[in-house]
Amino acid sequence: MTGGARSLAAALIAAAIVACSRAEEPSGPAALARLDHDYLPEASGMTVSGFDPRRLWFINDSGNAPELIAFDLDTQAHRRVEVDGIKNRDWEDLAAFPYRGEPWLAIGDIGDNDGKRGHIRVYLLPEPKSAEVGSVEVHSTIRLDYPDKARDAESMAVDALTQTLYILSKREKYPRLYRVALPALEPGSEHELVLSRLGKLRSIPAPGDDEKKRFKYGENRAQPTSMTFLQEQRQIAVLTYGGAYIAALADDNDWYRALNERLCALPTPELSQGETIAADAEGRIYVSSEGKRAPVYQLNTAICTAPDALSRDEDDR
Repeated sequence: MTGGARSLAAALIAAAIVACSRAEEPSGPAALARLDHDYLPEASGMTVSGFDPRRLWFINDSGNAPELIAFDLDTQAHRRVEVDGIKNRDWEDLAAFPYRGEPWLAIGDIGDNDGKRGHIRVYLLPEPKSAEVGSVEVHSTIRLDYPDKARDAESMAVDALTQTLYILSKREKYPRLYRVALPALEPGSEHELVLSRLGKLRSIPAPGDDEKKRFKYGENRAQPTSMTFLQEQRQIAVLTYGGAYIAALADDNDWYRALNERLCALPTPELSQGETIAADAEGRIYVSSEGKRAPVYQLNTAICTAPDALSRDEDDR
């Protein structure tokens, strides 16, 4: 091979490597839709349907009607489904989970801005098979008390593998994680239970001085606003005002340890008021926001970058 041929071959190989590298570069968050403000003026919870992975269920924050909003990612259509017999005191998160082989929903009436509520509530019901049903009824209610004091919370998830409900508090410097075992969900049942405290989360990065100045809710960018469980992937996803994170569960299924020691930051678009995170069975993660023409994004989980593991102090639980 002549010198010129070798140079040409080397150039072609280099170009191929660059092209391959660029082709394998993961893309950033993908904008999928805009929410209709008439239906979702204050979207505070979101989950993916157990019947249709292209259907997202939403709830609105306090002051809005007690209803589920179905959103079709393909048609961009919204549908209202009234939830009869209950009030929206401060609905903050929504979870989908399988129960006895069927898709269910859990509505988290867990918000408490002033930290004064005597009890919080979770409403559970079989997921409507269609968004055209018009109205549904609550199947079971769980009234929950904290073991220490009343707290504001906006993040709730159900681990269907262990039949456990988790709640993550919001307003402390270090959010606190709580759990309770799901009781048997019989028709019309009402349960009064006390949450178990697992400990403080120190893994979510605190905002820097620049972030505090530049961004809305800058001081509060580490506050959790939504949480979801990826059953097939055995991961926990958490949204804050400043970003989204994934924690991979180990074989011990220790949520507290996973969220403190295995947290992984996801590239997340800047949301005006990030309030909702959800995931489907394939591990696709969606986030959205409160506000007019709120966007729905799908996050790219392939480029997740884990921060350094943070130690925990057993005495500080």
